[in-house]
Amino acid sequence: MLKDMFLEAARSRLTGREEAIRQTVRAYLDSYRTGDLEGRLSLFAPDATFEDPIGSDPIHGHDGLRAFWTAATGLKIQMNLEMLAVNGSEAAFVFNASIAAGDDVAKIRVIETLLVDEAGLIVRLRAHFDDTLIG
Repeated sequence: MLKDMFLEAARSRLTGREEAIRQTVRAYLDSYRTGDLEGRLSLFAPDATFEDPIGSDPIHGHDGLRAFWTAATGLKIQMNLEMLAVNGSEAAFVFNASIAAGDDVAKIRVIETLLVDEAGLIVRLRAHFDDTLIG
């Protein structure tokens, strides 16, 4: 009965955009595996901001995003989605990142939140992780 109450409340807030936002999150994470920088960039609004992690200077717009991601071109990056929740035009998701430079590997558990605009483009992406999530 309690479960039904929560399900009903969650379903009453559905906007019809949830699956499109889930697809955006999956495409974003998959673009790291494939190395598709332009595909990743196409998911973002031209004036998007990205904080990686929160507390660092925000990265602004396509030029800033391209420069940020180009700096990591030599790294092998794998993202594995663990959980994803979508409410309205926002998503929160947890993934495990494996970042390798040859034999040197870092593993980071990351929590990210994003906001999409009416066109479904990411306008704000924020990464949450600290030293307790890095191995």
